[in-house]
Amino acid sequence: MLSPHADPEVYRASLANLRSLLAIRAIALLGQAGVFLWVLLWSHGTPSLAGFGIGLSGLAVFTLATLWRSRQPWPVTDFEFFGQLLGDVGIWSTLMYFSGGADNPFISYYIVPVVVSAAVLPWRYTWLVTGASLIAYSTLLFIYVPFPLFSPHASPDHGAGGNMHTLGMWFNFLFSAGLITYFVVRMAAILRAQADRDAKQREDRLRNDQIMAVASLAAGTAHELATPLATMTVTVDELLADPALTTGARADCEVLRDQLATCRSTLRELSSTAELTSATRPRRQALDRFARETLERWAVRRPTVRHSFDTQGGAAPAVLTEPTLAQALENLLNNAADSGGDRVDVSAHWDEREGRITVRDNGPGLPRELLADPGKPVLLASPRGLGIGLMLSHAAVERHGGRIELRNVEGGSEARLLLPLAPGEGREQP
Repeated sequence: MLSPHADPEVYRASLANLRSLLAIRAIALLGQAGVFLWVLLWSHGTPSLAGFGIGLSGLAVFTLATLWRSRQPWPVTDFEFFGQLLGDVGIWSTLMYFSGGADNPFISYYIVPVVVSAAVLPWRYTWLVTGASLIAYSTLLFIYVPFPLFSPHASPDHGAGGNMHTLGMWFNFLFSAGLITYFVVRMAAILRAQADRDAKQREDRLRNDQIMAVASLAAGTAHELATPLATMTVTVDELLADPALTTGARADCEVLRDQLATCRSTLRELSSTAELTSATRPRRQALDRFARETLERWAVRRPTVRHSFDTQGGAAPAVLTEPTLAQALENLLNNAADSGGDRVDVSAHWDEREGRITVRDNGPGLPRELLADPGKPVLLASPRGLGIGLMLSHAAVERHGGRIELRNVEGGSEARLLLPLAPGEGREQP
């Protein structure tokens, strides 16, 4: 059975490559079988025909074994494909040995494994296949069984002319193999890199569409909630104006009024975040100050969560910040607080290239599907969340040239917010 973790696209591509190689090998097998029949029926045999038949039988068995393998439901690894190509080189060398060696015009088939390897496999395997082909070809220049059909110059009448022709064929193969190995590997690498970039762009577009959908939903929700919040605020104010209200009820109404004010403030921030982001330029701010102020602002809303802050020491470098970046850090803090632990530790460190804000909790750790790609929304069946908020945080940080890294550590989990340092010199903006 195919592993549930195997990528179906990788499985289909690797199997398709193996089947293409199988088709090439089958064509070569039919061609050599035709040569065998020609020699057997019309040339009245040759002393090396038995060895040639053994090599042909080996190629047939290898082809049938590959046909069986191609019907099995598991991916073809690079190493297995490399082994298939080496098998081609080895069996073809046997056929060439018993049929005139380098005099056999089919000797140029050695270029086929080189081309296939260059197009499909990493460069290190390609160079190994190329080396094996060159060694086999070079050996067959001197060690082979003469085959009258392909070695007429083996007689004394042909002298050095045939040898020069054979040597020229070898140099042509050497030149062709070198060019193909270098340039085809390079072009294949470029194509693979382009495919990776295209896939990344498609993922980015999909994530941006998801973000726009969430933003539209948030804006609509903010608009819809404004009216009931205003109504509740007016009702609470009327209750507080009633002199008959008891002391306990009055205290409860005052708490409710404060909470309603917090909700209105949050909705105003939600509605204006996009406008603020587009209308204001990012400001320079020291990394440790940005982390500390965001933590303090968050701690006011989560007073029951114990927290600490630590910094590298010395003058911290500046980073470019704006409201969505602070919200991204707050999302990481909320995820840490909701992880099941009772403490959140924040630290700020930096080097000459980037700053790092680490948020650590002492919970049970993060699920495996979340660690695989923090930018992908993962909706978990638990009150912990860790889905849309993390996706939005990842998008906001990536827009600033940074990234988010998640990992499980001993006694909890860590989320790292990595930001590039602000370019150039300049004073920190308040």
